[in-house]
Amino acid sequence: MFQLFQRKKEQLILFAPVKGKVVDITNVPDVVFSKKMLGDGLGVEPDENVITAPCDGTIILVAKTLHAVAIEAQGVEILIHIGIDTVMLDGRGFTPHVNMGDIVKQGDALITFDKDYILQQGKSVMTPIVLTNMEKSVNRIEKRFNSSDGTIMGIEVRK
Repeated sequence: MFQLFQRKKEQLILFAPVKGKVVDITNVPDVVFSKKMLGDGLGVEPDENVITAPCDGTIILVAKTLHAVAIEAQGVEILIHIGIDTVMLDGRGFTPHVNMGDIVKQGDALITFDKDYILQQGKSVMTPIVLTNMEKSVNRIEKRFNSSDGTIMGIEVRK
């Protein structure tokens, strides 16, 4: 009964932007990510080659080198960084499907990448998904490593 008077907490659910094995951010083979210098999150070792929107939102970044894309949803900024050291590929092996300011729905294609090409260049395809403005917009996160519904993170949004 008293729950009627409690303020309902906002939830944001993130789906895997690419199918594959989900790992904690601390296991991503790059200290910028594993030490959470950009924020907390997860990594995905991709089985496929298309990055999709993990939730509904607005595209706030498409890197010039096409190796990263960010989406804003409910005030939370979500960076999807395709591979490790892939900025050095200068856009080769990546095809964007969105532009800055585009409104996307969960599951929309964001970027296609050539997994074989990236691996041939000696780069990892491990894909970090990082919440880059946690202090400002996130109260708490719940990481989901083996969900059967494709969800990878539940976020309690700070209002």
